[in-house]
Amino acid sequence: MLDEIPVLKSSRKSKLLAAEKRMTGNLPSLDSAISFQPFINYLKEKRSFVSGAREQLYNYLVKQFENQPHLLSSIQDPAVLQDQEGLMELLSTSLFPIVDNQEKSNYALAPPYKLSVFYYSDQFRQLFFDPNETELLLPEGVNHAQLKAIQCSLVYDQVLETFYGIKLNEKPELVYPVADPKTGMMRYYRIHYDRRFIQLKLQGELPPIHDCAVCLNTFRILDLEKQLATMPLHLFKAEGFAVWVAEDVTLTESLETIKKILLHGNVSDAAAISGLKRSVKTLVGLDDVEVGLAPFVKINDQYVLDEATGQHGLVMQQWLNDDPESLPQFRMYTGFLREYPAPLAVSNLGEEMLELAPFMGHIYKQGIHSFLNYPIQNSDGLIGVLELASPVKGLLTHDTVDKLEPAIPLLSLALLKCRDNFQVRIDHLIKEKFTALQQSVEWKFAEVAWDHLRKNSTEPLRCQVVFENVYPLYGAIDIRNSSNQRSLAIQKDLKAQLELVQTILNGLQSLLQLPLLEGLAFKNDNFLASLENALTAEEEICVNEYLHQELEPLFQHLQTNYMLAAPVIDNYFTLVKNTSGPLYKNRLDYEESLVQINTTVMHCLEKEQESIQQAYPHYFEKYRTDGIEYNIYIGQSIFPARTFDLFYLRNIRLWQLKCMASATVKTHRLLPSLKIPLLTTQLILVQSQPIAISFRRDERRFDVEGSYNVRYEIIKKRLDKALIRDTGERLTQPGKIALVYSNQKEADEYREYILFLQKKKILKEGLEMLELEELQGIKGLKAMRVEVVLEDEK
Repeated sequence: MLDEIPVLKSSRKSKLLAAEKRMTGNLPSLDSAISFQPFINYLKEKRSFVSGAREQLYNYLVKQFENQPHLLSSIQDPAVLQDQEGLMELLSTSLFPIVDNQEKSNYALAPPYKLSVFYYSDQFRQLFFDPNETELLLPEGVNHAQLKAIQCSLVYDQVLETFYGIKLNEKPELVYPVADPKTGMMRYYRIHYDRRFIQLKLQGELPPIHDCAVCLNTFRILDLEKQLATMPLHLFKAEGFAVWVAEDVTLTESLETIKKILLHGNVSDAAAISGLKRSVKTLVGLDDVEVGLAPFVKINDQYVLDEATGQHGLVMQQWLNDDPESLPQFRMYTGFLREYPAPLAVSNLGEEMLELAPFMGHIYKQGIHSFLNYPIQNSDGLIGVLELASPVKGLLTHDTVDKLEPAIPLLSLALLKCRDNFQVRIDHLIKEKFTALQQSVEWKFAEVAWDHLRKNSTEPLRCQVVFENVYPLYGAIDIRNSSNQRSLAIQKDLKAQLELVQTILNGLQSLLQLPLLEGLAFKNDNFLASLENALTAEEEICVNEYLHQELEPLFQHLQTNYMLAAPVIDNYFTLVKNTSGPLYKNRLDYEESLVQINTTVMHCLEKEQESIQQAYPHYFEKYRTDGIEYNIYIGQSIFPARTFDLFYLRNIRLWQLKCMASATVKTHRLLPSLKIPLLTTQLILVQSQPIAISFRRDERRFDVEGSYNVRYEIIKKRLDKALIRDTGERLTQPGKIALVYSNQKEADEYREYILFLQKKKILKEGLEMLELEELQGIKGLKAMRVEVVLEDEK
């Protein structure tokens, strides 16, 4: 404030205006008086640190106040300020900077820690005084307890800092909702209380801080009444003046309102959506607008029309009927939004705009002449749309878009919640009608569902399905160098396509006199040469951009405009569109080989599972990556109907090792029939300590519970790239099973299983005991590795 150049304003009389006594009469009292001595002290302290011009200004201010010494002592009668309008004007211009619009200068000077002011700007008067300028208004809805908490917090903040060196962590403030006279919309102003020109004097003996209600860990007042009793305000006297600055916090308050709706409400509820729409109106400061907020929901990765979510949109309402054309038109609309994802502000909606965006025709017929369309996306793509519409031309502009930007992340969350609620409804129906849960855990889901129904709950089912103290088993059968093999297949297919392109370009040059064809042929040759080496991701992108963005548009033009070129180009596009044809042969061969291996492994695991489930029911889940990974969880909580013993754990561990050997043999047997000879690696992670798992509804699978157990999940995700210490060799190798463990007891147990399977000629003689390189955040892992007896070795 004081470090800015002052500006002169029109003079006005000083006038003390207080808040309504009914609200302030019973507030704790503090001996308080207006004085300008702390201000002068402040200037004297600062003037040695500023430039010469400012020092002169500060000296001038000091001189003017010292010429009137009665202003430097406690002023008991504020009426003495009424004849000091020139000095008060000089004071205010020294405190506040130049602003472009003087109406935005929103401040007042006040007696210390009183709900009253004695000098104020015109804008402050318009916002916070009654029409007759007789009373300082308080925020609508504020009560006596809130005023007491605010006043006491301000006083104690300075008391504790001045006399105890403690800074409080809480500062409640007054927030005023004020109707904008131009738009009728609510705006919010927060009063900042600047106390740097207030001096506190002690009028009694300070109590020990440990006897007070101040928490010395969090620096908060835990019990205000106890604090007032042990440290009453009459112990202190305040002299000086406070500066009130009213900051427009409409943006912050609007965002806070949206956050509260997200935290406490069902976002799909009509009342919650209405609240979000009101917040959007407040944010942009426009009352004469209609707001639409519609999430886009999918079934099987296709957008569908859901009345419960679509009814809150403006454009979507036209398709919420049984008209067979509605869904195709709606999908054209979402396609438009994906193609043009940037916010679109149409200030003057007319017929010409409808040619580009025919979906606006519905609202145009309703008299809308200004429209803003804001598609909202996340990493998954388009999740919904925010719309503003008005019959007033020119009302909605790109400035409106800028005002909306801060709320978009929160509105995205709201749309995601709506989408999730839609998915919950679908999941509920699927679970109720179609999903067959594994028998080993079905009982637990039945208990949770019954408890939910028994309470007649209308809320979404939130109870977690958790199983405590279960033993996990993890296995992975992966494809060796799958990324390289996939990249090699793509490289071969792209090379075949570029060779076809080269033949076509050579033929076209003999038919057409277009130098561009020669240039493309040169570029094509360069790409073919680069494909002789390994294909990088960057090269793949460049080749595809060349084919789709340069070559195909030219071919399409020549196909249409040059009759001689049409047959050759027709053949090219026929081959490109045939995804099962020769231009995709190597990729198809890779995918077919991958599917053949995975299907064999899946069938092997499922067949073996049928027998081992009979020993002791457990939960088994498998999922495909480039290979097959699976989790097994076994323990008393999974199947309480039968007593669990560690014998069952040892039994299933031996079964897992044997099953992995069997899968290794089966995938090896496939090699002669595979179009691409892909090899598999086998990995088992040993975990001797039980963990807790909970069912994740979003991913429809079980996941670990607790920070300690997360380590197990982290190890699983990082093991596929594990290396043997000091060798650079990958742990997992074709024809072998790698077992990763942490302690010697685990190794001793599995060594018995390995010896048993070696005696049965399932595993080869010999056992490698290995130490692993440190994984990211994981130390101390060890491994055993043993070879499998393959079919042609027996």
